[in-house]
Amino acid sequence: MQVPWSYLKRVLAGAIFGLYMANLLYFLNPQIDITPARLVTVTIVYGLICGILFGSALWGLRALRVKLFGDPVTATGYRAHGFGFVVFAAFVATAIYWMHLEVFRIYLPIGAVRVLAKATNVITTAAFALLLIWVAERNADRRRSRILFLIGVLLIAVSSLFLYERRDSYRTEKQTVVVADVGTVAGQRPVIVIAVRNLPYDWILTLTGEGSLPFFEQARTRGYFTRLEPFPTVNPKALWASIATGKLPFRHGVTGRVAYRTPLNGSDPAERFLIVPSGVGFNIWGLIPPVERIGSQLPSGDSLPLWTLFERLGLHAAVFDWPSSTARGATRVVTDRFFATANQAGEVAPPAFALEAQRMVRTPSAAAVQRFNGAGSARQRILSGLTTDLSTMSMARTAAADGSFALTVATLGGFEEAQRAIHIFTNDLPPRSTLKGEVLRAYAEQIDAMIASIAREFPDHLLVVVSPSGPVPPRLPTTPFAVLRDQFFSDDPGADDGFVLISGAGVAHQEKPTSAMPVDLVPTVLYAAGLPVGRDMDGRVLTDAFAEDVLRRNSLSLVQTYEAKELVVRRGGA
Repeated sequence: MQVPWSYLKRVLAGAIFGLYMANLLYFLNPQIDITPARLVTVTIVYGLICGILFGSALWGLRALRVKLFGDPVTATGYRAHGFGFVVFAAFVATAIYWMHLEVFRIYLPIGAVRVLAKATNVITTAAFALLLIWVAERNADRRRSRILFLIGVLLIAVSSLFLYERRDSYRTEKQTVVVADVGTVAGQRPVIVIAVRNLPYDWILTLTGEGSLPFFEQARTRGYFTRLEPFPTVNPKALWASIATGKLPFRHGVTGRVAYRTPLNGSDPAERFLIVPSGVGFNIWGLIPPVERIGSQLPSGDSLPLWTLFERLGLHAAVFDWPSSTARGATRVVTDRFFATANQAGEVAPPAFALEAQRMVRTPSAAAVQRFNGAGSARQRILSGLTTDLSTMSMARTAAADGSFALTVATLGGFEEAQRAIHIFTNDLPPRSTLKGEVLRAYAEQIDAMIASIAREFPDHLLVVVSPSGPVPPRLPTTPFAVLRDQFFSDDPGADDGFVLISGAGVAHQEKPTSAMPVDLVPTVLYAAGLPVGRDMDGRVLTDAFAEDVLRRNSLSLVQTYEAKELVVRRGGA
């Protein structure tokens, strides 16, 4: 039985789409090392599946059209048709590549972005070349049409070869044993990190202008204060994981979505697809069964959080109320579930600290409670969040005063609870004259007072205050419609920005500092503590935050990675 050439053209249309989507899958997951031979196998599998499925569907639609309206023929009895679907599939794939290059740029390392950009150019060139072939093929006779079809197949094969070379040019490095050179100032300057949920940079500017936040006003004019630009995400957990690790989602594995393992993945647990092509329903038709859906391991996914890096270098750390934290990874831990569970000992490390933690629970003062009397049914939820924040700061104060902790990390999550209680779901600060505006200002004043007391009681510590984003972080546009919507109907730029504030001795004030990224916090804290920065971190040290004498005295040191199985610590002067 002879297979019609017009059917083969439709099969080729589906095959080229599947082939390019298979390559895109691995371009979006550079953490997976794959040999060219294996990549060829995978793309052939996807090409065959999409070619047969989509080609047969298109052929069936043609058969239905012929049955209903007849078969249009030319005067010679032959009409070339079907190659237009190949061109259409190539341009659809091109559009999808350009969309992912723009949307997922922040999720990928610079090397992988460059590789994806070159691959996108290859596919774009192939699409326009196929367009020229289609123009020549439209009015060709049977023999010439088949020749042009074979030229198109050859062109697609050549473009695929270039894609293999592009993907093979990127490799991730894995280390088993590394040496970490620890500076002579390590441990001499303890650091306190306070993370505030959903407090935007613009709100602070407004509230300090109103005279509501005296500490922030003083730190803004004397210390280091800058915007923090959050990257687009489908879930704020990805932002918090990047804050904790100094790495982008492709490294720590927290993307806000589930990851996938299929028969195409190897035995290595790290070999899973963190990002799949968006906008084409790939997670429905493109994942070869059986498919295993894997949730992210919070709070930091596959990477180590900041406090564990200190512990690996022999320095003690304490962490309190970090979002989605677990009772491990630091000398002293109180998770964010401590205040909402009956088994409080299971949310504390060491478990013996649970009783002491319970004694540190603090309730708001009568004056503070009175500020929220007009909140109605939201009042109890607001006060519950404030109680958690006051208790968290009490625990952080005790750890900082202990003297044995080089790092103290505390999270204030009550402000987010207050926002949800009064139904704040935008990045706009309500006017002071409204109930919502009064509640938010009252709570922000409580945060200002709590942080001011920490700064006043521990002047020898470096104080770092950070908020990853506003109440509504930027959404990741995962469909062509969302991309176009953001281009023409984008929100006020910067309204969702968080902030970074650094205060203490040796901190320099900058009138117009450059904006920070979520991944910049960890490298900056490590540098300030005299510890090496990981080469596999995606952030940078905010050197503008430090005075000249600090920069001269504390030279930047690097370590290949903190994720190695064995970390050999070498002290300065050893």
